[in-house]
Amino acid sequence: MSERRESEQRYSAFYTSLKNFLYKNSGLPVRGVARWGSRTTGNHRDRSDLDVIFWIQANPSKESVYPGLVDKLKLVLKVNADIGRSYNVINIWKPGISCDLVLLMEREYRDQIARRRYVE
Repeated sequence: MSERRESEQRYSAFYTSLKNFLYKNSGLPVRGVARWGSRTTGNHRDRSDLDVIFWIQANPSKESVYPGLVDKLKLVLKVNADIGRSYNVINIWKPGISCDLVLLMEREYRDQIARRRYVE
């Protein structure tokens, strides 16, 4: 199997694991998870990362969600994770995988889905 295809399978499996984690193990009332980026459309380079957005019921702030979520990501998914500058993103990485996870308000999330930027 080609290295590119193996990489695609790793990213697909990671996205499924991340999505399941957010819905079932994060301890948060997650209501939507979607992915985007060149990895979703197939127009990526080998160094491209995966972009994932999600929203939580009651639209809590990133400052209240990200610290606990980073700790759980490290513990449950066994990945490296840290909060980006100004609390805009959670950077997640492990060998062969790089992902940006962003919390949006429900309205912003639904707008991204409606504009077909992200795929649920």
